[in-house]
Amino acid sequence: MDGERSISDIRKSMMAPDSTITHSLMELESKRLVERSQDSCRLTSKGKLMGAVLSRFIASLDAVRLHRDFWNEHSIEVIPLEFLMKINVFRDAYTLEASPGKLEEPYATYLEMLDSSTHLRAMLSVCLPRHTDAIGRFIEIGGAAEVILTPDSYPVFIRESAGMNLKEAMDSGLLMIGILEEKQEISYIVSDTFFAMSLRREGLTPQVQGS
Repeated sequence: MDGERSISDIRKSMMAPDSTITHSLMELESKRLVERSQDSCRLTSKGKLMGAVLSRFIASLDAVRLHRDFWNEHSIEVIPLEFLMKINVFRDAYTLEASPGKLEEPYATYLEMLDSSTHLRAMLSVCLPRHTDAIGRFIEIGGAAEVILTPDSYPVFIRESAGMNLKEAMDSGLLMIGILEEKQEISYIVSDTFFAMSLRREGLTPQVQGS
Protein backbone atom coordinates (compact mmCIF):
# COMPACT_ATOMS: atom_id res chain seq x y z
CA MET A 1 0.00 0.00 0.00
CA ASP A 2 1.73 3.14 -1.21
CA GLY A 3 0.53 6.55 -0.03
CA GLU A 4 -2.78 7.27 1.62
CA ARG A 5 -5.73 4.97 0.98
CA SER A 6 -9.34 5.54 1.81
CA ILE A 7 -11.09 2.97 3.97
CA SER A 8 -13.66 2.47 1.21
CA ASP A 9 -10.89 1.59 -1.28
CA ILE A 10 -9.45 -0.91 1.16
CA ARG A 11 -12.90 -2.41 1.68
CA LYS A 12 -13.39 -2.84 -2.08
CA SER A 13 -9.97 -4.40 -2.66
CA MET A 14 -10.20 -6.83 0.28
CA MET A 15 -13.88 -7.74 -0.14
CA ALA A 16 -14.10 -8.40 3.58
CA PRO A 17 -16.76 -7.44 6.15
CA ASP A 18 -16.45 -3.96 7.64
CA SER A 19 -15.91 -5.45 11.09
CA THR A 20 -12.91 -7.47 9.84
CA ILE A 21 -11.32 -4.45 8.16
CA THR A 22 -11.91 -2.24 11.21
CA HIS A 23 -10.44 -4.83 13.59
CA SER A 24 -7.43 -5.41 11.31
CA LEU A 25 -6.68 -1.70 10.98
CA MET A 26 -6.98 -1.21 14.73
CA GLU A 27 -4.51 -4.05 15.33
CA LEU A 28 -2.07 -2.65 12.75
CA GLU A 29 -2.40 0.79 14.26
CA SER A 30 -1.69 -0.57 17.76
CA LYS A 31 1.55 -2.02 16.40
CA ARG A 32 2.38 1.32 14.75
CA LEU A 33 2.31 -0.15 11.26
CA VAL A 34 -0.42 2.20 9.98
CA GLU A 35 -1.69 5.67 10.83
CA ARG A 36 -5.43 6.25 10.60
CA SER A 37 -7.53 9.34 10.14
CA GLN A 38 -11.30 9.42 10.09
CA ASP A 39 -11.79 7.79 6.69
CA SER A 40 -8.27 6.93 5.43
CA CYS A 41 -4.98 5.39 6.50
CA ARG A 42 -1.35 5.16 5.43
CA LEU A 43 1.62 2.97 6.24
CA THR A 44 4.11 4.25 8.78
CA SER A 45 7.84 3.95 8.07
CA LYS A 46 7.85 0.72 10.06
CA GLY A 47 4.83 -0.47 8.08
CA LYS A 48 6.56 0.22 4.76
CA LEU A 49 9.60 -1.79 5.85
CA MET A 50 7.43 -4.70 6.98
CA GLY A 51 5.42 -4.49 3.77
CA ALA A 52 8.56 -4.69 1.64
CA VAL A 53 9.79 -7.75 3.56
CA LEU A 54 6.40 -9.48 3.34
CA SER A 55 6.07 -8.73 -0.37
CA ARG A 56 9.43 -10.35 -1.04
CA PHE A 57 8.53 -13.32 1.17
CA ILE A 58 5.23 -13.86 -0.65
CA ALA A 59 6.99 -13.60 -4.03
CA SER A 60 9.51 -16.22 -2.84
CA LEU A 61 6.69 -18.57 -1.84
CA ASP A 62 5.10 -18.06 -5.27
CA ALA A 63 8.41 -18.85 -6.99
CA VAL A 64 8.72 -22.12 -5.08
CA ARG A 65 5.08 -23.06 -5.62
CA LEU A 66 4.89 -22.19 -9.33
CA HIS A 67 8.10 -24.07 -10.15
CA ARG A 68 7.83 -26.87 -7.60
CA ASP A 69 8.50 -29.59 -10.18
CA PHE A 70 11.76 -27.91 -11.17
CA TRP A 71 12.93 -27.55 -7.57
CA ASN A 72 11.85 -31.10 -6.69
CA GLU A 73 13.88 -32.56 -9.57
CA HIS A 74 17.07 -30.56 -9.03
CA SER A 75 19.49 -30.24 -6.17
CA ILE A 76 19.91 -26.70 -4.87
CA GLU A 77 23.17 -27.50 -3.08
CA VAL A 78 25.20 -25.94 -5.91
CA ILE A 79 23.21 -22.69 -5.89
CA PRO A 80 25.02 -19.93 -3.95
CA LEU A 81 23.21 -18.72 -0.84
CA GLU A 82 23.07 -15.17 -2.27
CA PHE A 83 20.89 -16.53 -5.13
CA LEU A 84 18.65 -18.53 -2.80
CA MET A 85 18.03 -15.36 -0.82
CA LYS A 86 16.72 -13.78 -4.03
CA ILE A 87 14.59 -16.69 -5.17
CA ASN A 88 11.64 -14.29 -5.46
CA VAL A 89 12.96 -13.15 -8.87
CA PHE A 90 11.85 -16.52 -10.28
CA ARG A 91 8.17 -15.85 -9.63
CA ASP A 92 7.74 -14.69 -13.22
CA ALA A 93 10.32 -17.11 -14.64
CA TYR A 94 9.82 -19.99 -17.03
CA THR A 95 11.68 -23.27 -17.52
CA LEU A 96 13.24 -24.44 -20.78
CA GLU A 97 14.44 -28.03 -21.07
CA ALA A 98 16.97 -29.16 -23.65
CA SER A 99 15.04 -32.34 -24.40
CA PRO A 100 15.87 -34.55 -27.42
CA GLY A 101 13.13 -32.90 -29.46
CA LYS A 102 14.02 -29.34 -28.42
CA LEU A 103 17.80 -29.27 -28.13
CA GLU A 104 18.19 -25.76 -29.54
CA GLU A 105 15.24 -24.06 -27.83
CA PRO A 106 17.12 -22.86 -24.70
CA TYR A 107 19.98 -21.50 -26.81
CA ALA A 108 17.65 -19.73 -29.26
CA THR A 109 15.79 -18.11 -26.37
CA TYR A 110 19.10 -17.11 -24.80
CA LEU A 111 20.14 -15.32 -28.02
CA GLU A 112 16.80 -13.51 -28.21
CA MET A 113 17.21 -12.23 -24.66
CA LEU A 114 20.77 -11.10 -25.36
CA ASP A 115 19.55 -8.95 -28.26
CA SER A 116 17.76 -6.68 -25.80
CA SER A 117 20.70 -6.43 -23.37
CA THR A 118 23.63 -4.03 -23.20
CA HIS A 119 25.81 -5.75 -20.60
CA LEU A 120 26.03 -9.16 -18.97
CA ARG A 121 27.91 -11.24 -16.44
CA ALA A 122 28.26 -14.93 -17.23
CA MET A 123 29.54 -17.69 -14.94
CA LEU A 124 30.40 -20.65 -17.18
CA SER A 125 31.13 -23.91 -15.41
CA VAL A 126 31.01 -25.53 -18.86
CA CYS A 127 32.05 -23.74 -22.04
CA LEU A 128 30.75 -24.77 -25.46
CA PRO A 129 31.48 -23.24 -28.88
CA ARG A 130 28.04 -21.67 -28.98
CA HIS A 131 28.79 -19.84 -25.73
CA THR A 132 31.85 -18.12 -27.16
CA ASP A 133 29.99 -17.46 -30.43
CA ALA A 134 27.17 -15.74 -28.54
CA ILE A 135 29.56 -13.67 -26.41
CA GLY A 136 31.58 -12.66 -29.48
CA ARG A 137 28.40 -11.65 -31.29
CA PHE A 138 27.24 -9.70 -28.23
CA ILE A 139 30.52 -7.75 -28.05
CA GLU A 140 30.45 -7.05 -31.80
CA ILE A 141 27.16 -5.17 -31.44
CA GLY A 142 28.58 -3.07 -28.60
CA GLY A 143 27.61 -5.11 -25.57
CA ALA A 144 29.90 -5.32 -22.52
CA ALA A 145 30.55 -8.77 -21.06
CA GLU A 146 32.14 -10.02 -17.86
CA VAL A 147 32.92 -13.73 -18.12
CA ILE A 148 33.77 -15.82 -15.06
CA LEU A 149 35.42 -19.15 -15.85
CA THR A 150 36.63 -22.22 -13.98
CA PRO A 151 39.94 -24.10 -14.38
CA ASP A 152 38.06 -26.49 -16.69
CA SER A 153 36.17 -23.95 -18.78
CA TYR A 154 38.97 -21.39 -19.16
CA PRO A 155 41.14 -23.33 -21.66
CA VAL A 156 38.05 -24.24 -23.64
CA PHE A 157 36.96 -20.60 -23.76
CA ILE A 158 40.40 -19.50 -24.99
CA ARG A 159 40.48 -22.22 -27.63
CA GLU A 160 36.95 -21.58 -28.88
CA SER A 161 37.52 -17.80 -28.95
CA ALA A 162 40.12 -18.09 -31.71
CA GLY A 163 37.91 -16.05 -34.03
CA MET A 164 37.49 -13.27 -31.46
CA ASN A 165 40.14 -10.62 -30.84
CA LEU A 166 40.27 -11.06 -27.07
CA LYS A 167 43.00 -8.48 -26.51
CA GLU A 168 41.16 -5.79 -28.43
CA ALA A 169 37.89 -6.57 -26.65
CA MET A 170 39.58 -6.45 -23.25
CA ASP A 171 41.57 -3.28 -24.04
CA SER A 172 38.35 -1.55 -25.11
CA GLY A 173 36.66 -2.51 -21.84
CA LEU A 174 33.97 -4.56 -23.57
CA LEU A 175 35.28 -7.84 -22.17
CA MET A 176 36.50 -8.78 -18.71
CA ILE A 177 37.61 -12.32 -17.82
CA GLY A 178 37.89 -13.77 -14.33
CA ILE A 179 38.92 -17.26 -13.24
CA LEU A 180 37.70 -19.08 -10.15
CA GLU A 181 40.04 -21.48 -8.43
CA GLU A 182 37.42 -24.10 -7.62
CA LYS A 183 35.22 -26.20 -9.88
CA GLN A 184 31.61 -25.03 -10.15
CA GLU A 185 28.46 -27.03 -10.91
CA ILE A 186 26.19 -24.15 -11.86
CA SER A 187 26.17 -21.73 -14.76
CA TYR A 188 24.29 -18.45 -14.80
CA ILE A 189 23.93 -15.24 -16.76
CA VAL A 190 22.90 -11.88 -15.32
CA SER A 191 22.18 -9.02 -17.72
CA ASP A 192 20.36 -5.70 -17.53
CA THR A 193 17.21 -7.40 -18.87
CA PHE A 194 17.19 -10.99 -17.63
CA PHE A 195 18.65 -13.58 -15.28
CA ALA A 196 19.15 -17.20 -16.33
CA MET A 197 20.45 -20.16 -14.37
CA SER A 198 21.30 -23.64 -15.63
CA LEU A 199 21.23 -26.77 -13.50
CA ARG A 200 21.99 -30.31 -14.62
CA ARG A 201 19.92 -33.24 -13.48
CA GLU A 202 21.90 -36.41 -12.84
CA GLY A 203 21.94 -38.49 -16.03
CA LEU A 204 19.76 -36.00 -17.91
CA THR A 205 20.11 -32.81 -19.91
CA PRO A 206 20.51 -29.31 -18.43
CA GLN A 207 17.54 -27.12 -17.75
CA VAL A 208 17.46 -23.35 -17.70
CA GLN A 209 15.43 -21.28 -15.30
CA GLY A 210 15.02 -17.75 -16.62
CA SER A 211 13.57 -14.50 -15.43
